[in-house]
Amino acid sequence: MAPGQGLEAVGSSATHNPDRTTRPTPPMPTVLALHLGGSTVHAAVASRGRIDLLALDDQSMHLPAPAPTDGPGLVRVLATAQARCLRVVDAVPDELVVVRPAGGVDDALLGEAARRARVPVPVVLEELRAVAALAAHGPAGVDPMLAPALGGIFWHRRGDAPTGPKPIVTREDLGVDAGRPERLPPAPSVVAVGPRTVFEEEAGTVRQRRMLPLPLLGVLVVVVLGVLTVLLVLPDDDRAIAPPPEPFPATTVPATTVPVITTVAPATALVSTTVLSTTIAVPTTAPTTTVAPPTSAEPLLAVDPVTGETFPPAPVPTEVPATEEQPDEGEEGTPTTTTSPPQLGTVTLSGVGLTADATTDDERLLALGDDGDLVLADLVTVLGEPVGDTGWATDGLCTPAEVRRLVWGDLEVVLARDAVEWPSRMAQWFVSGEDDASVSSLWTLERIGVGSTVADLRAAHGTSLSLEQPSDRDPAGWFDTELILGDGILGAVGNTTDTGRVLFMWAGSEDDACQRRFG
Repeated sequence: MAPGQGLEAVGSSATHNPDRTTRPTPPMPTVLALHLGGSTVHAAVASRGRIDLLALDDQSMHLPAPAPTDGPGLVRVLATAQARCLRVVDAVPDELVVVRPAGGVDDALLGEAARRARVPVPVVLEELRAVAALAAHGPAGVDPMLAPALGGIFWHRRGDAPTGPKPIVTREDLGVDAGRPERLPPAPSVVAVGPRTVFEEEAGTVRQRRMLPLPLLGVLVVVVLGVLTVLLVLPDDDRAIAPPPEPFPATTVPATTVPVITTVAPATALVSTTVLSTTIAVPTTAPTTTVAPPTSAEPLLAVDPVTGETFPPAPVPTEVPATEEQPDEGEEGTPTTTTSPPQLGTVTLSGVGLTADATTDDERLLALGDDGDLVLADLVTVLGEPVGDTGWATDGLCTPAEVRRLVWGDLEVVLARDAVEWPSRMAQWFVSGEDDASVSSLWTLERIGVGSTVADLRAAHGTSLSLEQPSDRDPAGWFDTELILGDGILGAVGNTTDTGRVLFMWAGSEDDACQRRFG
């Protein structure tokens, strides 16, 4: 009989037995455990009652570990692990356990990365607890590199390792008879001469030792009789009579009552109640008027990447939103006015690069770090030849060994390489100029560009927006749309109030590209 047929037969008999009730077994959740080590990332998965190691790559068992502060790298690791789990074991993880060493990735960064990667909210577990759970509940002899990932699965199933001393194992616990075989005592090591105990002596010797000699008995009788004779013959007058004891007068000690002082400290209860105020920004369709900063303040200036010329702050235009009239939609024949978002340009700005032909079938991402030659060829296809090109040269404002700045109107793209023979990469994009985004069509997907207001930034990015004002004498400020993961868009505004305008913005770390922030 085949194994599969045997299982079917057992299931059939259990179904037709009228005395037993068959209850469906609830499906076991699929649990994915990731170990974010110092240099590598390993994974284990528990699915359908099995625990297996999960290969994170077709060529190797592991992935390179991102830095504890590398938010985008952490997002890629989480998304790759979930995709590999679906591909290898054909199951989507229901729960995620992240095992980290001491001083590893921060909880806030890990939670934001999980939200970006669209994976379950992770349960963070310290590395020592996972290894202890594997030692207590799992098999022995596991490779130390794989122990934390497997330990995360065993910890999820069995909990922490038991603490305290281990119980004493007796012979009865092992099934062995605790009784010892009887054996004769060993012979004495020293040969005794003569009898060893009084029981081995002869009866005459024992009787002789127990009886006292007759002369000694006679002396004791004479002494006792002499003492009795002296006590009877002596008269009573010769005996010394002790004077009767004199009674001592009783002295009464007055009782002293010590007052008991009880001090009760007044109980003072201080209850501090803090009420958090919540402000919700409601976007409106009313025209927005931008107020220019005072002339006495020192505004932030943009620098031309090719000539080095300093751009003055742009004049303040009045933004009028585009409206469309749709008659016969309102009540009683009144036309309804609706606001439509501005059209995206050929290139759309993003914190991770540039998107060509966004919202179309030909949409593609030109990501920061991609091959520079391929990015340049794609940009020439959609934007034409650049109007400015510095060529490969050393730039004192840039960190890489050589950079190449390419300009298309208000858009500048920086390519970088660390050596002449090394391949180039896209390192940064920068947008500035006197024209607003409504003219240049250089927007983000949230319709943020040069000329947008601080109120638009708050409505688009919410609590993830970081806004700071470096100096009290200058109303201008800096903003960052994604401070936690570090892959947001940075820029400058004329002032930090809701009416402040975006002056310029960029994406790409200044540590790997060119400096944009001065002052």
